[in-house]
Amino acid sequence: MPVGQQSYFQQILKFFIPASMVLYAISCATIVAPTGGPKDITPPMMLGSQPKNLSTNFKGDKITISFDEYVQLKTPEKFLLISPPLGKMPDIKAKGRSLLLELEDTLRSNTTYNFYFGDAIVDNTEGNPLTNFNFAFSTGPEIDSLSLSGNVTDAFTRMPVKGALVMLYDDFTDSIPKKQIPMYVSRTLENGSFRLNSLASGKYRAIALVDGNSDYMYNLPTEYIGFSSDSVKPFYNAASQNDTNAVKLLEADRKNFISIDVFPEPDSAQRILKNFIAANNRLSIIFRYSTNKPAFRALNMPDSLPWSILEWNQTNDTLNAWLINKPDTLHLEISDKGNILDTISLSTAMKTSNKGRKTSTSESLKYSASLSGGLLAYDKPLLLSFSNPVKLYDFSALKLICKTEKDTTTLTPTAYFADSNHRKLLITHKWDSKAGYDLYIPRNSFIDIYSDSCDSTHVVFQMRDIEEYGRFALALKRKDQNYPIIVQLLSEKGLPLAEQIVTNDRKIDFGLLPPAKYGLKAIIDSNKNGRWDTGEFLKKIQPEKVLVHPKLFEVRTNWELEETWDL
Repeated sequence: MPVGQQSYFQQILKFFIPASMVLYAISCATIVAPTGGPKDITPPMMLGSQPKNLSTNFKGDKITISFDEYVQLKTPEKFLLISPPLGKMPDIKAKGRSLLLELEDTLRSNTTYNFYFGDAIVDNTEGNPLTNFNFAFSTGPEIDSLSLSGNVTDAFTRMPVKGALVMLYDDFTDSIPKKQIPMYVSRTLENGSFRLNSLASGKYRAIALVDGNSDYMYNLPTEYIGFSSDSVKPFYNAASQNDTNAVKLLEADRKNFISIDVFPEPDSAQRILKNFIAANNRLSIIFRYSTNKPAFRALNMPDSLPWSILEWNQTNDTLNAWLINKPDTLHLEISDKGNILDTISLSTAMKTSNKGRKTSTSESLKYSASLSGGLLAYDKPLLLSFSNPVKLYDFSALKLICKTEKDTTTLTPTAYFADSNHRKLLITHKWDSKAGYDLYIPRNSFIDIYSDSCDSTHVVFQMRDIEEYGRFALALKRKDQNYPIIVQLLSEKGLPLAEQIVTNDRKIDFGLLPPAKYGLKAIIDSNKNGRWDTGEFLKKIQPEKVLVHPKLFEVRTNWELEETWDL
């Protein structure tokens, strides 16, 4: 190679080699996220522990539990339960693939301790929980190995109760759940099931509690409680004491399965649950129970000056009051059966807009019609419900236009108010399912107590044909004829639609029903008062028994369905 070319080539190499090395270093430093691969859905698995799970003669104050992947703790204060409970909660930390517990309370001698973690232990990547993980050890030479399983159900709805505490006591004093934390405790799963492991032999009192303040005691009036009427005895199950397959364990425990119904205890004291301005000029007051002899007194108005027009709901526990002659702030004294319940103060001032300016309370009088999708129920009057009591009205101004295939006629319908406050207007006519109807309501034909009038409007509808309905009849059979049965027809979502009280075996006809799926509920009315009664814990009174039919019944158009229910 000539000298000149060799010099030129050496200069290129001096530049190229360092540049290549820089590029190579940059490419090596660049981290590329891995792509593809299935999502991790596997929870962490325990590999070992110190001390070993289900070990005996434990004398230390530290516990280490190792897993096959990195773990973290998710709200341990909510999930972790220790049986028997400790006076001080241990200090718990997740460190890499391990869980570290430092005990800050002195352990009882010759006692088996069970640490129930619930769903608190999750992996670091996807948060997959190690469900129902239990860890147990004994401070003595033997470890308790008995179990108890069951479920917790809402006494009235018959739905499983998730997250309820199930507590065992060896003290059978009636008030013990109000005074002392339990000896053993667990928590129900999504399906209401529970399992207590590592129990000592003996007889226990079983209590279920929806614990409102997380103190393991029954001390709030809003807490739900339930109890087993008889004492319970745990038993030995050959299945692994640390088996997290709840279904497998519950099947093995079926013969010793216990069920507890939780209920709210009756509170004999009448009280106001809520009061608020529901709309312009309308005050709503909700009571805990049906009122007997309610009285209201406006403290900052003369007694001779009326302050409202009152309207109660059907159960007499909710009041709507349309305010008249109102001050800017209303001070109201509320009593029932001569006892003063409360004194409330409410601002009745006009609402303000977002810009801070007062807006006029004057608006058009609103109403709603008893229609579903423009259809009126077969052979029922048309009901118009006004938002405020009506002061002035002109029925003669109403026009009902009836359209058939042959002609169109206009007539004045029969109309009357069904209530003393003039809010419920009934329009009656001999409706024809083949005809279309147009009710014309002219402006100012209805004026409320605030001088607001209805706008000119049309209500267009048609009566549902009888062939679009179905029928559902129930033949009720029962072994115990001593008590009435309250039978409720339920919607698909479990809401009561109709109710009948049955005193003997007979067929119940629910009449014409729109096509839908329906459920059934039966209440054993043991005290014959026509309603469901809850239980009383200290008196050892269980709530009245409620049965919900396991099936939903589909009512079809122009079809009759009949079902037999053996209670």
